Amino acid sequence: MKTVRHSKIVQLVKKKGFMKVTALADYFNVTPETIRSDLNVLSKNGLLKRSHGGAMIELNDLDALAQDEIIKCLSNKSWVFDNEQDFELMNSKVCVMGSFNVDMFAYLPRMPQPGESLLTTQFIFSAGGKGNNQAIASSKAGAWTHFITKVGTDQFSNYAIDFISSSDIKSSGIYQSDTEQTGTALIFVDEVSGENVIAITPGANMAISQKEVRLQKDRIVDSNIILLQLETNIDALQEIIAIAKENEIPVIVNPAPYNPVIHDIIDGLHYITPNQTEAELISGVSIVDIETAKEAAKTIHQKGVGTVIITMGVLGSVAFDGLNYIHTPAFPAAVKNTTGAGDAFNGSLAASLSRGDSLKYSLKYASAFSSLAVETNNASDMPEDSIVKDRIDKYNLEQVTC
Repeated sequence: MKTVRHSKIVQLVKKKGFMKVTALADYFNVTPETIRSDLNVLSKNGLLKRSHGGAMIELNDLDALAQDEIIKCLSNKSWVFDNEQDFELMNSKVCVMGSFNVDMFAYLPRMPQPGESLLTTQFIFSAGGKGNNQAIASSKAGAWTHFITKVGTDQFSNYAIDFISSSDIKSSGIYQSDTEQTGTALIFVDEVSGENVIAITPGANMAISQKEVRLQKDRIVDSNIILLQLETNIDALQEIIAIAKENEIPVIVNPAPYNPVIHDIIDGLHYITPNQTEAELISGVSIVDIETAKEAAKTIHQKGVGTVIITMGVLGSVAFDGLNYIHTPAFPAAVKNTTGAGDAFNGSLAASLSRGDSLKYSLKYASAFSSLAVETNNASDMPEDSIVKDRIDKYNLEQVTC
């Protein structure tokens, strides 16, 4: 009985990335003391890492043979999901791999000049990172979302784990690095315009290994769509894209922040979602209006991408699937902070596409969703699906297809 329980504990921790002692005790209908004893045994054998109040899987301390054996076992689809019945009933499943950052916002009356000091009007400490924000957006938009990420073992790591575990994200694979710190972002926001300047320290976000990606294979292949960004290392990106291609799962890559590595993975992507600046860097086309955005989208499509979607702020977005262009206007918004606009667009786009909505409707849904997201103070504050649909009905903006 104990051996079976130990096996299932590893399953559950692997699925969630992190499990609390109390949650495991409730699941197995045993005392917390029994679970603590189990975790001590599993930790001693190198299968789990104990953390405050629970346990997580960490591969770094295992030798190569042990890693391979665990990966082989955990890739077996006979292993049991938590909330398996609910998961199987969902027709909208999104897997997001990407960054978790601790965001520190400083709101200013205007942007400072070089060498100038300004007093902030407000300071906010919150969860962020493109991967985290997009996973929350996908969840709020109604998709069962699995989030793969990596944090450090510093003062921010428990905050990261607690935030993800208590968020709307349904399941996660959270890894920890002993050598890299949890990602951070310093964000200066002009409180008048909502525009921002961001300095990112990626830390552990750039340390996800290929083996850690393979540990998540079951959730990856059971997804309807996969959403990625460039705040993760290239090896991890190539690994998850390879798994997706092997299993014919559509992949969206949001090439932000711009990195030349996008040219190593662009061929064969189903969707790419650059903003105006990123599209210019990828295509070499200067974008000044909708027509030049179409030219850039066509150029990027010729690099092997199925559908190119260029986001252009107040000008909306331009999409090209090789046959038609779709211009989707931006919804009106009372802008407070544009930091999470792109993440809101991408997460909600993935959710809409994953449930079988048309590209045209998904673009309108993502535009409405992101317009609501910029009306909040934090990048990770995302609107509910019902509110998004109300905004779509209220404005009924016309899209142009040509």
